[in-house]
Amino acid sequence: MANKIYQAPETARVWSDAGADEDLDLGSLAAAAGRVGSAWDRGAASRPEVYEWRLKIDGFDTAPVVGETVDVYIAESDGTLTDGPVGFSDTADSALASVDLLKNLRFIGQAVVHSTTAGDDLVASGRIALSSRHVIPVIHNNTADALLGSSDAHQFILTPIPPEIQ
Repeated sequence: MANKIYQAPETARVWSDAGADEDLDLGSLAAAAGRVGSAWDRGAASRPEVYEWRLKIDGFDTAPVVGETVDVYIAESDGTLTDGPVGFSDTADSALASVDLLKNLRFIGQAVVHSTTAGDDLVASGRIALSSRHVIPVIHNNTADALLGSSDAHQFILTPIPPEIQ
């Protein structure tokens, strides 16, 4: 009988502005602005290739517009050269408002505004294959409203999904 290959999710890596594995402060992220998260060093040894990503926006400061998006990008680095280049630290980057700079990052998805209620969560997810040692999430608020500033519950999450032969 042939072996089955299952998904074997491992411990998730969480970016947020408080009590997370990595730093990413999305509180009050202005309209048309971007934020670079801190770099995660996945190590030099063998590591999973496929990850599930999930973005959770814990609302907006004002009523958002249905159909607008919060865009998710990934920058990868070998430790010397970084896509973008966006750097390795959690920082607001005014250059990220330029669509041209975002083109140097890997677009992995977006969360589409579905409600005009400011307090509604906005959640989206997908899968991505990663190859470089360092991973840096970049979030671009492509809406006309600032993200909720009174919350530290905005999160970006990467969960390794390595295959496991049974």
